[in-house]
Amino acid sequence: VRMVAENVLIDVQENALNGILGTAQVTAVFNMLNLGEEIEGMAVRFPLSTNDGFSRYPEIEDLPIKVNDSPVSTRRVTELDEYDYPLPWAEFEAEFLPGEEVVIEVNYTLTGVGEYPYTSFAYLLETGAGWQGTIGRADLTVRLPYEANEYNVFIDSSPGWGQTTAGAVLAGREVRWHYEDLEPEVKHNLSIALVLPDAWSKVLKERSNVEIDPSDGEAWGRLGKLYKEISRLRRSTRDDDGGQQLFLLSAAAYEQALELLPDDALWHAGYA
Repeated sequence: VRMVAENVLIDVQENALNGILGTAQVTAVFNMLNLGEEIEGMAVRFPLSTNDGFSRYPEIEDLPIKVNDSPVSTRRVTELDEYDYPLPWAEFEAEFLPGEEVVIEVNYTLTGVGEYPYTSFAYLLETGAGWQGTIGRADLTVRLPYEANEYNVFIDSSPGWGQTTAGAVLAGREVRWHYEDLEPEVKHNLSIALVLPDAWSKVLKERSNVEIDPSDGEAWGRLGKLYKEISRLRRSTRDDDGGQQLFLLSAAAYEQALELLPDDALWHAGYA
């Protein structure tokens, strides 16, 4: 049985519960084709957890699965990973008739990991190697609540975890990857590092405020502070192009605030 197509959408939500570094709704659709001449019945598995980069193993809790639009029941099974950690999988029965396409759809909620104001999301593509041959076509998309750009997406850098997978293409609100005849390996696993949606939404709000009223010194100061926060890492500053530009934008916003509010000690301190 070959996976002739895999389409994955990670739809990042604008708001998340307090204490959670972002959430995303994931939809993964697999088009499977039995290349043989006999019926293939098997137990199919989907991973429920993996190492998040902080030696934690968060587990997917909501995982409705459909086979040809019909819901199927799943059972939880475990299998040792390379570090002998018992990784959980959702297992379900599926039947593949010769020459007939079977569509499997998986939906779940994904929680971001990292440290404020950054988060990252991941998806395992390497598990597709267990099927016959290569993955014919794989399209993976991360959709943001706003335009994706070098300021809010780490393209050629990382906050220290969640290095964005190579080959990412930014298009409007989306970050995309496309593969043909893929033999998936660890390096193909999707990972994306972002500015936390809550933090970037505050930037967009203050941008709007200074556009509406360019004489609002407080709004300029808040914008400078926000730019500064997302241009910094825990022990250094971002060295990617987007991070360097954010540093310059922060300085410019602080200067505008001080031109309008020359006696405001808070913004002087922030600029310093």
